[in-house]
Amino acid sequence: MSMELMVKAMKTKVGNPLRKLVLIKLADNASDQGECWPSYQHIADQCEIDRSTVRKHIKHLEAQGLVRIENREGPKGNSTNLYYLTLRNPVGQNSTPVGPESTGVGPQPIGGVGPKSTRTSHSFEPVTEPVEQTVAEAPSAKKATKFDPLTCKPANVSEQAWADWCQHRREIGKRLTKTTCERQAKTLAGHHAPDAVINQSISNGWTGLFPEKVLPGATSGRTVRNGPDFNDTTWANDLGGL
Repeated sequence: MSMELMVKAMKTKVGNPLRKLVLIKLADNASDQGECWPSYQHIADQCEIDRSTVRKHIKHLEAQGLVRIENREGPKGNSTNLYYLTLRNPVGQNSTPVGPESTGVGPQPIGGVGPKSTRTSHSFEPVTEPVEQTVAEAPSAKKATKFDPLTCKPANVSEQAWADWCQHRREIGKRLTKTTCERQAKTLAGHHAPDAVINQSISNGWTGLFPEKVLPGATSGRTVRNGPDFNDTTWANDLGGL
């Protein structure tokens, strides 16, 4: 890279911002003698413009007398462009451009540097590498507050009975939801022994509450049976007359 050419390229008026960028990029790749040979694609990648746009602006720079282009044969028979920056005596954007019949070949650069001379360039063909971009992580949405069934205890149920019921539902994998709590509160509303209803369901491993199965006056959850009650001992009263 020639710092002198870079400064001159920045001060040179070319009449187009993209053309100015191409000229600066050529100066960035040039030796102190103003010689470089970057590919169209390399300049396009560096300037972030199309390859055809680079070709067009280099032709304009040549017409303005700021760049001289020569073709050179490659080792495999392919030809590449050799650029000579002539910023020491630029034509300028208002000067008459080089006509179509002109070869576009200007004076040889200082020092007798020609196509056969030893060339030094800081330009290398670009190596395509994946560009890693850091994507800002989207702010995580606030998690919904986890519902605590203990805060939804029916008014006529004791705290201990309700805590036992919540624990029971959690252990059997049927956690209480807010909707379920509200429905069960309506089920127990006005019942004479709501704690007994809950204790009955816990004892039997039920997931629901069945207040109709608890007899009036029950405290531990005595259930109503359709068949005979084998716990009934009133038959013993009849033995006294024997």
